[in-house]
Amino acid sequence: MDIDKFIKKQNSALKRYRRIYILLDFAAISFILYTLFFIFNMEGVFSMVSIFELHIGSTYQLMDYSIPFETLGLAVASVILSLIITIILHIRDKRSNVFNLVENKYPILFERLRTAYDNRKNSNIIVDNLLTNVMMDTKTVRSSSFLNKKRLAFGIIALLATSSFFTYVTILDYRTDITPEDISKIIEELPLIKEEETQPEGLLPEGGDDSEGDEGGNENLFGEPAIIVIEGEEVDLTLPPGTGQGFTIKDEGEIRTEDFERSSAYDIRVISSQAYYESLPEGYDDIIKAYFEEMAQ
Repeated sequence: MDIDKFIKKQNSALKRYRRIYILLDFAAISFILYTLFFIFNMEGVFSMVSIFELHIGSTYQLMDYSIPFETLGLAVASVILSLIITIILHIRDKRSNVFNLVENKYPILFERLRTAYDNRKNSNIIVDNLLTNVMMDTKTVRSSSFLNKKRLAFGIIALLATSSFFTYVTILDYRTDITPEDISKIIEELPLIKEEETQPEGLLPEGGDDSEGDEGGNENLFGEPAIIVIEGEEVDLTLPPGTGQGFTIKDEGEIRTEDFERSSAYDIRVISSQAYYESLPEGYDDIIKAYFEEMAQ
């Protein structure tokens, strides 16, 4: 066996072991999630979601078994959440370097294995001798030695414990009195989630007739008249009825006296036309005057 095949074989073994760890974690988390959902009656969540209302109470045939929709929904939810949690747990797993693992487990190959691999395409007396000796030493390497037995044992124990707990709870149909509605109420009453009741801006507080202005100077429209101070003098902003012109500061305002000319007295019912006194065409004076006199009557 050449060195390329040796490295590929060890890499394959490491990937296989890594998948075993992930699968054990995924199965254990799925069992514990479903068991918790079952204990706390989480199938009631489906009745709170409008999209699932039509499916509640229905059953699905799987081989010779009839599975209720709620049971199937909890199983799917458990699997999805378990998948997400497992990915989060293993996303930062460092990819094991096969050279480091082999050289740490078998010190006789320290530095020699990677040197031989880097020069595997070269051919001379030194490289050929190195490759021959390294391949002789790799015969003692066992892929099983790279399996993390402690981690594997922990995964198996966790899976057995969660599956046993799952079987015990489902067979005895053990449930608590807690429902999704109770959990929702508890969450709403948490101090960090509970919304504070605030007064909307722009609205008068209750009992506005008796309330006083706030510290920021916002006067109540139904309270005492507002008083402002201008150049050391207090000015009342209350307007007398019928004024509507506001107010004018005494020092700055100008008093103006309007002079009016009395019009001449005349009969308001009849006003003479100025055209009567204008020059008229010769020969028609009497006719025109008679016409206007008649119109003025």
